[in-house]
Amino acid sequence: MGIKRYILVTLIYMLAIGLYIYSFNGESYTLELFGLSLSLPIALWVLLPVFFLALGSIGHLVFYNFKDFLYKRALKKDNELFQESAKNRILGEEVTTSYKTEGFKFAGKVLQSMRFDATLPTSFIEEEVAKACAVAVSVTNGNYEDLKKYKLSKTNPLVIQNSINRLKIEPRFALEVLKNCKELNSELCKKAYEALLDFASFNEIKRYDFPTDKDAFTRMMKRYLDADDSFEMDIKSIEDMCEQFKADRADYLELAREMKMKLTPDALIALFEKLYNSKGTVATDAYLYVLYDLQMIDKIRELLLNSDGEEFVKFKTIMFLRDHGKSIDIEKFLHA
Repeated sequence: MGIKRYILVTLIYMLAIGLYIYSFNGESYTLELFGLSLSLPIALWVLLPVFFLALGSIGHLVFYNFKDFLYKRALKKDNELFQESAKNRILGEEVTTSYKTEGFKFAGKVLQSMRFDATLPTSFIEEEVAKACAVAVSVTNGNYEDLKKYKLSKTNPLVIQNSINRLKIEPRFALEVLKNCKELNSELCKKAYEALLDFASFNEIKRYDFPTDKDAFTRMMKRYLDADDSFEMDIKSIEDMCEQFKADRADYLELAREMKMKLTPDALIALFEKLYNSKGTVATDAYLYVLYDLQMIDKIRELLLNSDGEEFVKFKTIMFLRDHGKSIDIEKFLHA
Protein backbone atom coordinates (compact mmCIF):
# COMPACT_ATOMS: atom_id res chain seq x y z
CA MET A 1 0.00 0.00 0.00
CA GLY A 2 1.28 3.48 -0.88
CA ILE A 3 1.90 6.12 1.76
CA LYS A 4 -0.79 8.44 0.43
CA ARG A 5 -3.40 5.70 0.47
CA TYR A 6 -2.26 4.61 3.94
CA ILE A 7 -2.65 8.18 5.30
CA LEU A 8 -6.08 8.50 3.70
CA VAL A 9 -7.28 5.17 5.13
CA THR A 10 -5.83 6.08 8.55
CA LEU A 11 -7.69 9.42 8.59
CA ILE A 12 -10.94 7.71 7.61
CA TYR A 13 -10.40 5.09 10.31
CA MET A 14 -9.69 7.73 12.98
CA LEU A 15 -12.69 9.79 11.89
CA ALA A 16 -14.94 6.73 12.06
CA ILE A 17 -13.76 5.84 15.57
CA GLY A 18 -14.08 9.43 16.75
CA LEU A 19 -17.61 9.80 15.42
CA TYR A 20 -18.61 6.43 16.81
CA ILE A 21 -17.38 7.30 20.34
CA TYR A 22 -18.82 10.82 20.16
CA SER A 23 -22.20 9.40 19.13
CA PHE A 24 -22.79 7.78 22.52
CA ASN A 25 -20.56 9.98 24.72
CA GLY A 26 -20.10 13.60 23.79
CA GLU A 27 -18.72 14.70 27.17
CA SER A 28 -15.31 16.22 27.73
CA TYR A 29 -12.52 15.12 30.00
CA THR A 30 -9.98 17.43 31.65
CA LEU A 31 -6.43 16.24 32.14
CA GLU A 32 -4.36 18.07 34.75
CA LEU A 33 -0.60 17.57 34.69
CA PHE A 34 2.16 19.66 36.32
CA GLY A 35 -0.28 22.44 37.03
CA LEU A 36 -1.58 22.48 33.49
CA SER A 37 -5.00 21.36 32.45
CA LEU A 38 -6.34 20.35 29.05
CA SER A 39 -9.99 19.73 28.36
CA LEU A 40 -10.92 17.70 25.26
CA PRO A 41 -13.85 15.57 24.20
CA ILE A 42 -13.48 11.95 25.27
CA ALA A 43 -13.54 10.90 21.60
CA LEU A 44 -10.35 12.92 20.95
CA TRP A 45 -8.63 11.48 24.02
CA VAL A 46 -9.33 8.01 22.63
CA LEU A 47 -7.98 8.99 19.24
CA LEU A 48 -4.69 10.42 20.56
CA PRO A 49 -2.91 7.00 20.91
CA VAL A 50 -4.23 6.04 17.49
CA PHE A 51 -2.87 9.32 16.10
CA PHE A 52 0.62 8.79 17.54
CA LEU A 53 0.63 5.18 16.35
CA ALA A 54 -0.36 6.39 12.90
CA LEU A 55 2.46 8.97 12.95
CA GLY A 56 4.99 6.27 13.90
CA SER A 57 3.79 3.88 11.20
CA ILE A 58 3.82 6.64 8.59
CA GLY A 59 7.39 7.52 9.60
CA HIS A 60 8.30 3.86 9.31
CA LEU A 61 6.78 3.67 5.83
CA VAL A 62 8.50 6.91 4.72
CA PHE A 63 11.89 5.65 5.93
CA TYR A 64 11.70 2.29 4.17
CA ASN A 65 10.17 3.75 1.04
CA PHE A 66 13.04 6.21 0.87
CA LYS A 67 15.52 3.37 1.49
CA ASP A 68 13.87 1.35 -1.30
CA PHE A 69 14.05 4.40 -3.59
CA LEU A 70 17.79 4.73 -2.96
CA TYR A 71 18.30 1.00 -3.60
CA LYS A 72 16.37 1.08 -6.87
CA ARG A 73 18.29 4.16 -7.97
CA ALA A 74 21.60 2.41 -7.13
CA LEU A 75 20.38 -0.72 -8.93
CA LYS A 76 19.55 1.30 -12.04
CA LYS A 77 22.93 3.05 -11.91
CA ASP A 78 24.75 -0.26 -11.41
CA ASN A 79 22.88 -1.75 -14.36
CA GLU A 80 24.04 1.13 -16.58
CA LEU A 81 27.62 0.79 -15.29
CA PHE A 82 27.57 -2.97 -15.83
CA GLN A 83 26.38 -2.60 -19.42
CA GLU A 84 29.15 -0.07 -20.07
CA SER A 85 31.70 -2.38 -18.43
CA ALA A 86 30.44 -5.35 -20.43
CA LYS A 87 30.82 -3.34 -23.63
CA ASN A 88 34.37 -2.36 -22.69
CA ARG A 89 35.24 -5.94 -21.71
CA ILE A 90 33.98 -7.20 -25.05
CA LEU A 91 36.22 -4.60 -26.69
CA GLY A 92 39.23 -5.87 -24.77
CA GLU A 93 39.51 -3.19 -22.10
CA GLU A 94 40.34 -3.94 -18.48
CA VAL A 95 37.42 -2.94 -16.22
CA THR A 96 37.65 -1.88 -12.56
CA THR A 97 34.15 -0.46 -12.06
CA SER A 98 32.83 -0.20 -8.49
CA TYR A 99 29.21 -1.11 -7.75
CA LYS A 100 26.93 -0.33 -4.81
CA THR A 101 24.56 -3.31 -4.90
CA GLU A 102 25.68 -6.77 -3.82
CA GLY A 103 24.48 -8.59 -6.92
CA PHE A 104 26.39 -6.30 -9.27
CA LYS A 105 29.47 -6.37 -7.03
CA PHE A 106 29.71 -10.13 -7.61
CA ALA A 107 28.88 -9.83 -11.32
CA GLY A 108 31.49 -7.08 -11.68
CA LYS A 109 34.23 -9.26 -10.19
CA VAL A 110 33.28 -12.13 -12.50
CA LEU A 111 33.30 -9.77 -15.49
CA GLN A 112 36.86 -8.63 -14.70
CA SER A 113 38.19 -12.17 -15.11
CA MET A 114 36.26 -12.98 -18.29
CA ARG A 115 37.50 -12.80 -21.89
CA PHE A 116 35.30 -12.32 -24.94
CA ASP A 117 35.50 -15.16 -27.47
CA ALA A 118 34.56 -13.88 -30.92
CA THR A 119 34.29 -17.43 -32.28
CA LEU A 120 31.30 -18.28 -30.08
CA PRO A 121 27.73 -17.32 -31.04
CA THR A 122 26.45 -14.40 -28.99
CA SER A 123 23.23 -12.40 -28.77
CA PHE A 124 22.71 -9.20 -26.75
CA ILE A 125 19.45 -7.33 -26.32
CA GLU A 126 21.08 -4.07 -25.24
CA GLU A 127 21.87 -2.16 -28.43
CA GLU A 128 25.23 -0.63 -27.47
CA VAL A 129 26.56 -3.93 -26.14
CA ALA A 130 25.36 -5.71 -29.30
CA LYS A 131 27.16 -3.11 -31.45
CA ALA A 132 30.38 -3.55 -29.45
CA CYS A 133 30.08 -7.31 -29.87
CA ALA A 134 29.65 -6.95 -33.65
CA VAL A 135 32.70 -4.66 -33.84
CA ALA A 136 34.86 -7.07 -31.81
CA VAL A 137 33.83 -10.00 -34.03
CA SER A 138 34.54 -7.97 -37.18
CA VAL A 139 38.04 -6.97 -36.03
CA THR A 140 38.82 -10.53 -34.95
CA ASN A 141 37.80 -11.69 -38.42
CA GLY A 142 40.39 -9.41 -40.00
CA ASN A 143 38.32 -6.33 -40.84
CA TYR A 144 39.23 -2.73 -40.06
CA GLU A 145 36.75 -0.79 -37.92
CA ASP A 146 36.63 2.80 -36.67
CA LEU A 147 37.19 2.45 -32.91
CA LYS A 148 37.71 6.12 -32.07
CA LYS A 149 34.30 6.58 -30.43
CA TYR A 150 35.06 3.82 -27.93
CA LYS A 151 38.16 5.62 -26.60
CA LEU A 152 40.11 2.41 -26.08
CA SER A 153 43.67 2.32 -24.75
CA LYS A 154 46.56 2.03 -27.23
CA THR A 155 47.70 -1.20 -25.60
CA ASN A 156 44.29 -2.82 -26.04
CA PRO A 157 44.73 -6.10 -28.02
CA LEU A 158 41.69 -5.24 -30.15
CA VAL A 159 43.16 -1.83 -31.05
CA ILE A 160 46.46 -3.48 -32.01
CA GLN A 161 44.67 -6.11 -34.12
CA ASN A 162 42.58 -3.39 -35.76
CA SER A 163 45.75 -1.48 -36.69
CA ILE A 164 47.23 -4.67 -38.17
CA ASN A 165 44.01 -5.13 -40.18
CA ARG A 166 44.32 -1.55 -41.42
CA LEU A 167 47.85 -2.23 -42.68
CA LYS A 168 46.44 -4.90 -45.00
CA ILE A 169 44.16 -2.45 -46.78
CA GLU A 170 46.22 0.70 -46.26
CA PRO A 171 49.95 -0.19 -46.34
CA ARG A 172 51.07 3.43 -46.03
CA PHE A 173 49.52 3.50 -42.57
CA ALA A 174 52.80 1.76 -41.65
CA LEU A 175 54.55 5.16 -41.72
CA GLU A 176 52.25 6.47 -38.99
CA VAL A 177 52.70 3.32 -36.91
CA LEU A 178 56.48 3.27 -37.20
CA LYS A 179 56.69 6.95 -36.31
CA ASN A 180 55.34 6.08 -32.85
CA CYS A 181 57.04 2.70 -32.40
CA LYS A 182 58.98 2.47 -29.15
CA GLU A 183 59.32 -1.32 -29.00
CA LEU A 184 60.54 -2.77 -32.29
CA ASN A 185 59.69 -6.28 -31.11
CA SER A 186 55.99 -5.54 -30.73
CA GLU A 187 53.69 -7.34 -33.15
CA LEU A 188 52.24 -4.12 -34.56
CA CYS A 189 55.67 -2.60 -35.26
CA LYS A 190 56.83 -5.78 -36.95
CA LYS A 191 53.70 -5.88 -39.14
CA ALA A 192 54.15 -2.21 -40.01
CA TYR A 193 57.77 -2.86 -41.02
CA GLU A 194 56.67 -5.79 -43.18
CA ALA A 195 54.12 -3.54 -44.89
CA LEU A 196 56.81 -0.88 -45.39
CA LEU A 197 58.94 -3.37 -47.30
CA ASP A 198 56.30 -3.54 -50.03
CA PHE A 199 56.19 0.13 -51.00
CA ALA A 200 58.95 2.24 -49.43
CA SER A 201 62.31 3.10 -50.97
CA PHE A 202 65.43 1.44 -49.62
CA ASN A 203 66.52 4.67 -47.94
CA GLU A 204 63.14 4.93 -46.17
CA ILE A 205 63.41 1.32 -45.00
CA LYS A 206 66.93 1.90 -43.65
CA ARG A 207 65.62 4.83 -41.62
CA TYR A 208 64.05 2.39 -39.17
CA ASP A 209 66.39 0.40 -36.99
CA PHE A 210 64.94 -3.05 -37.66
CA PRO A 211 67.38 -5.96 -37.96
CA THR A 212 67.25 -7.48 -41.44
CA ASP A 213 66.19 -11.11 -41.37
CA LYS A 214 66.13 -13.51 -44.29
CA ASP A 215 62.47 -12.89 -45.07
CA ALA A 216 62.93 -9.09 -45.22
CA PHE A 217 65.99 -9.51 -47.43
CA THR A 218 64.12 -11.85 -49.78
CA ARG A 219 61.24 -9.40 -50.13
CA MET A 220 63.57 -6.50 -50.85
CA MET A 221 65.48 -8.59 -53.41
CA LYS A 222 62.20 -9.45 -55.12
CA ARG A 223 61.47 -5.75 -55.57
CA TYR A 224 65.06 -5.03 -56.54
CA LEU A 225 64.89 -7.59 -59.35
CA ASP A 226 61.46 -6.48 -60.55
CA ALA A 227 61.93 -4.41 -63.70
CA ASP A 228 58.64 -2.60 -63.05
CA ASP A 229 59.66 -1.55 -59.53
CA SER A 230 61.87 1.51 -59.02
CA PHE A 231 63.30 -0.02 -55.85
CA GLU A 232 67.11 0.22 -55.77
CA MET A 233 69.77 -1.05 -53.37
CA ASP A 234 73.52 -0.53 -53.39
CA ILE A 235 75.81 -3.55 -53.45
CA LYS A 236 77.37 -2.69 -50.11
CA SER A 237 73.97 -2.77 -48.42
CA ILE A 238 73.24 -6.17 -49.96
CA GLU A 239 76.52 -7.49 -48.54
CA ASP A 240 75.76 -6.01 -45.12
CA MET A 241 72.28 -7.55 -45.01
CA CYS A 242 73.66 -10.98 -45.91
CA GLU A 243 76.04 -10.57 -43.01
CA GLN A 244 73.21 -9.53 -40.66
CA PHE A 245 71.06 -12.61 -41.18
CA LYS A 246 74.13 -14.87 -41.48
CA ALA A 247 73.53 -16.07 -45.02
CA ASP A 248 74.57 -19.67 -45.68
CA ARG A 249 75.87 -21.46 -48.79
CA ALA A 250 72.37 -21.82 -50.27
CA ASP A 251 71.60 -18.14 -49.66
CA TYR A 252 74.73 -16.93 -51.48
CA LEU A 253 74.06 -19.38 -54.31
CA GLU A 254 70.54 -18.03 -54.68
CA LEU A 255 71.89 -14.49 -54.57
CA ALA A 256 74.28 -15.30 -57.41
CA ARG A 257 71.47 -16.74 -59.50
CA GLU A 258 69.38 -13.61 -58.98
CA MET A 259 72.11 -10.98 -59.32
CA LYS A 260 73.27 -12.22 -62.72
CA MET A 261 70.06 -10.75 -64.11
CA LYS A 262 70.77 -7.35 -62.56
CA LEU A 263 74.52 -6.74 -62.80
CA THR A 264 76.96 -6.59 -65.65
CA PRO A 265 79.37 -9.56 -65.91
CA ASP A 266 82.29 -7.51 -64.57
CA ALA A 267 80.26 -6.19 -61.62
CA LEU A 268 78.91 -9.69 -60.91
CA ILE A 269 82.39 -11.24 -60.85
CA ALA A 270 83.74 -8.40 -58.70
CA LEU A 271 80.94 -8.82 -56.14
CA PHE A 272 81.24 -12.57 -55.71
CA GLU A 273 85.01 -12.58 -55.82
CA LYS A 274 84.89 -10.10 -52.96
CA LEU A 275 82.42 -12.31 -51.07
CA TYR A 276 84.57 -15.35 -51.74
CA ASN A 277 87.64 -13.61 -50.33
CA SER A 278 85.80 -12.26 -47.27
CA LYS A 279 83.38 -15.07 -46.46
CA GLY A 280 85.43 -18.06 -47.48
CA THR A 281 83.82 -21.42 -48.24
CA VAL A 282 80.26 -20.27 -47.48
CA ALA A 283 80.35 -18.08 -50.60
CA THR A 284 82.58 -20.29 -52.77
CA ASP A 285 79.77 -22.19 -54.50
CA ALA A 286 78.17 -18.88 -55.46
CA TYR A 287 81.47 -17.61 -56.88
CA LEU A 288 82.06 -20.82 -58.84
CA TYR A 289 78.49 -20.68 -60.12
CA VAL A 290 79.07 -17.15 -61.46
CA LEU A 291 82.31 -18.21 -63.13
CA TYR A 292 80.65 -21.23 -64.68
CA ASP A 293 77.69 -19.17 -65.90
CA LEU A 294 80.12 -16.75 -67.58
CA GLN A 295 82.15 -19.71 -68.91
CA MET A 296 85.32 -18.73 -67.11
CA ILE A 297 86.37 -22.38 -67.00
CA ASP A 298 90.10 -21.81 -66.53
CA LYS A 299 89.46 -19.78 -63.41
CA ILE A 300 87.25 -22.57 -62.03
CA ARG A 301 89.94 -25.18 -62.72
CA GLU A 302 92.46 -23.04 -60.89
CA LEU A 303 90.25 -22.80 -57.79
CA LEU A 304 89.42 -26.49 -57.80
CA LEU A 305 93.05 -27.45 -58.28
CA ASN A 306 94.06 -25.53 -55.16
CA SER A 307 91.26 -26.99 -53.03
CA ASP A 308 91.28 -29.98 -50.72
CA GLY A 309 90.01 -33.29 -51.96
CA GLU A 310 86.68 -33.09 -50.08
CA GLU A 311 85.94 -29.50 -51.04
CA PHE A 312 83.61 -28.45 -53.85
CA VAL A 313 82.64 -32.02 -54.71
CA LYS A 314 79.67 -30.91 -56.78
CA PHE A 315 81.71 -28.55 -58.94
CA LYS A 316 84.40 -31.14 -59.39
CA THR A 317 81.69 -33.52 -60.55
CA ILE A 318 80.31 -30.89 -62.92
CA MET A 319 83.74 -30.27 -64.43
CA PHE A 320 84.39 -34.01 -64.74
CA LEU A 321 81.12 -34.53 -66.61
CA ARG A 322 81.81 -31.51 -68.81
CA ASP A 323 85.27 -32.77 -69.71
CA HIS A 324 83.73 -36.08 -70.76
CA GLY A 325 81.11 -34.50 -72.96
CA LYS A 326 78.19 -34.90 -70.59
CA SER A 327 75.68 -32.10 -70.21
CA ILE A 328 74.11 -31.31 -66.83
CA ASP A 329 71.55 -28.84 -65.53
CA ILE A 330 73.73 -26.96 -63.08
CA GLU A 331 70.75 -25.19 -61.47
CA LYS A 332 69.07 -28.43 -60.43
CA PHE A 333 72.35 -30.14 -59.59
CA LEU A 334 73.53 -27.43 -57.20
CA HIS A 335 70.15 -27.08 -55.48
CA ALA A 336 69.70 -30.81 -55.02
